[in-house]
Amino acid sequence: MIDWYEKVFGGVPSAPPQAYRHPALPQKLPIRSNTLLYVFDPPITRLGEQQSMAKGQQLSQVGATVDYCYSSPASRSILTANAILKGMNRSNIPIRLEPYLFEPMNWNTGLVLLDRVSPFMSSGEWRKSGYNIDPRYHRINNYLNTSENENGYYMRTRNLFDAIEHRHSQTRKQRSTILIVGHASSTEIFTTIALRLPFDSNEFVHQSDRVPYLHTAVLERDAYTHTWYLRSVLM
Repeated sequence: MIDWYEKVFGGVPSAPPQAYRHPALPQKLPIRSNTLLYVFDPPITRLGEQQSMAKGQQLSQVGATVDYCYSSPASRSILTANAILKGMNRSNIPIRLEPYLFEPMNWNTGLVLLDRVSPFMSSGEWRKSGYNIDPRYHRINNYLNTSENENGYYMRTRNLFDAIEHRHSQTRKQRSTILIVGHASSTEIFTTIALRLPFDSNEFVHQSDRVPYLHTAVLERDAYTHTWYLRSVLM
């Protein structure tokens, strides 16, 4: 993690704007007054951004659309969500930043070193850099327990899943498609919760370790029974 930071920013916390034009970085990475925070909140690469856009194009080709988008506040997730929406020609859909989408806190022990300093940029900082972030979205909670384990993460995500399900069940539209962009753990945990599968913390860790970049799970809910099922999408 430190290695890429040294190569791109030269280890300088107040790196000049030209450092952000490094070919390994996304095309529009927000400028931070302290680039050291990118060590704790790393972005995706330029290649990752291109792959995310291609994923959006693939989703569009199989008939997928997006009405709402939720993203983890991590830079890598927001940049991925932005590129996917662009690939789907849905850049008009604002991204809702939701802290409860961040991966298990005990997988990020480095964040404890920051104490009360958040490594994540605010919605306003992202909007200032030209990203379409929903300014009206009210987050489930801004607090993330630094001592949280996998079981705590399950309960946190369970609360988020229920909140999203309830919120969009109240909309007038007959059908809503929601894009959720998180981490390797996200597709596993949301599938487990939606399908009401038993949760085993040890198995969950092993499964998450095997999740490839840009892995996608499509969950659909029956309009009459409200039962969730996993849809197979070949891409």
